[in-house]
Amino acid sequence: MTDRDWMDAGTACAVLGVRRQTLYAYVSRGLLRACRDHADPRRSLYARADVEALAARHRRPRARADVAAGAIRWGDPVLDTSVAEVRDGMLWFGRRRAVELADWMTLEQIAALHWRMSAITPGYGRGQDGPDGKTPLARGLADLAGRAARAAPMQGRPRAELAGEGAQLLFGLTRALLGRDLESGVPIHGQLARHWAVDPSGEDTIRRALVLLSDHDLNPSTFAVRICASTGASLPAAILAGLATLSGPRHGGVALKAREALRTGADPDAMEAFLASHRELTPYGFGFGHPHYPEGDVRATALFEAMGEGCPAVQQARALSQRLGMAPNIDAALAAMAEAYALPEAAAFTLFAVARTVGWTAHAIEQIESGQIIRPRARFVSVAT
Repeated sequence: MTDRDWMDAGTACAVLGVRRQTLYAYVSRGLLRACRDHADPRRSLYARADVEALAARHRRPRARADVAAGAIRWGDPVLDTSVAEVRDGMLWFGRRRAVELADWMTLEQIAALHWRMSAITPGYGRGQDGPDGKTPLARGLADLAGRAARAAPMQGRPRAELAGEGAQLLFGLTRALLGRDLESGVPIHGQLARHWAVDPSGEDTIRRALVLLSDHDLNPSTFAVRICASTGASLPAAILAGLATLSGPRHGGVALKAREALRTGADPDAMEAFLASHRELTPYGFGFGHPHYPEGDVRATALFEAMGEGCPAVQQARALSQRLGMAPNIDAALAAMAEAYALPEAAAFTLFAVARTVGWTAHAIEQIESGQIIRPRARFVSVAT
């Protein structure tokens, strides 16, 4: 293709009549081809033929149901929230930049911010009887299921009470995922670092990652939490819905595939073999590209800076990024962390689950306070037999 076959993001948005977020969603869904602008690698260009074909399709009259069905798939936000937002390629927690808060906050402090509390009461020490399961996921699901079976519904309870329960869930789930009691007086990032025998610099990177992972817009697991909470179910039941959703290979499991991809970064032949054997996956499926961050995932950038560009795992991520023409996202950054600090295979998922419990709790409380139930409509489509 020649330069005339491509257009920049502003032009593409103007032709399609959409916002940039929706443009990036089209790329993620395979509807629109994109590539890096060789004149400015920070920018992306979009295939003119694809843009014009989409524009022609959009000019056809669309029923309200068609618009709604498309919006729920990487489309415009479907719920209002004051917890977090991705705007102009930057993640915001309330009115503050997440990357700036990650410079100094702990997960406990960001929890208080997300839950609108002055502080949260630590809940270290022993929790319920040790959950069954050989993996962090199995233990976490068992722990939350046991709590959900005994917990009171959220409906009608004050925010402070729900936040207190959220703190106990946060500490209890951390304990379950690690499979050990927590140490009194040690913040959660310290608990993880000690469990994985990570040095002080790695411990601070874990702290930073937990803050950055604490919430991220209406991702699938957060949406599942809000659906559950909207029914008035208990808080552990809502968090259980989030953890179950996070367990999917296309959500919390992406970092595991990203780690596999990064291990090929030092060997061009191995990299090509990996890509050839994973043609069914878009790069997003193993940690590269993100519809919300056309210029690169700011969370990944912050973690790479914390690890240092000289870190071999960061260099592996950069090599694969250059090959793909897409910036690494948070899953690639978590994979690089796991490689850099020799963490166990389930470490990235554990980090994700522990951190996101904070955001899930904030969204569950916000949803129950709204008094609204989330109930989309279904549209029957016959299936040929």
